[in-house]
Amino acid sequence: MSDVLAPNVRSQFAKRLKIIRTQRGFDRARYFAKSLGIEENRYTRYERAEVEPSLTLIHKMCATLHVTPNELLGFSEFNDEGAFQSAPGMAESSAGASRPQGQAGGNGNAGSLAWRLASEAVAIRSEQASRGKAPEDPLANFRETGALFQKLQAEPFSTIAEIVDDPAVKTAAAARKAAIAELIRTFTESVSGKAPRSR
Repeated sequence: MSDVLAPNVRSQFAKRLKIIRTQRGFDRARYFAKSLGIEENRYTRYERAEVEPSLTLIHKMCATLHVTPNELLGFSEFNDEGAFQSAPGMAESSAGASRPQGQAGGNGNAGSLAWRLASEAVAIRSEQASRGKAPEDPLANFRETGALFQKLQAEPFSTIAEIVDDPAVKTAAAARKAAIAELIRTFTESVSGKAPRSR
């Protein structure tokens, strides 16, 4: 039975991978392949559903795209626009208190967007800070992401201003700036209660 399921699972993974890659600012497969440290022709075989990547490569894809393995592998549902819906409990505060509209938790998707935005900002900072250095505490990025996520939930607009003014973000590569700008746009529309613009 698993042999029958394999082509369909591989095909669905290939579609998701391409959608997420382009959403994250990697317009061309070659740029993403380079960021993974593999040849373009090897990478494009994954998007054509010819082969499956190794667990190690899936891990690197998730880290580079700033998504969870569940999102990349399809255990989180897509909404109509291809963006991921929030995971259960992601948008609610731990105490379960309701938030007024306009704060980041007031919209079900805002919590997920806040986490993705925090993850991207921290990843950019971390990449610039760790150039030429051995990785330090592996949980440091998660702690920093969690703190930034909480700030985005409490004070979304002032925190976005801090992110935009961050020197690491200002000097990031164009593709990374485009990805974080798109996340900021989507997040602010979600927080302010506007329907996201179709692109």
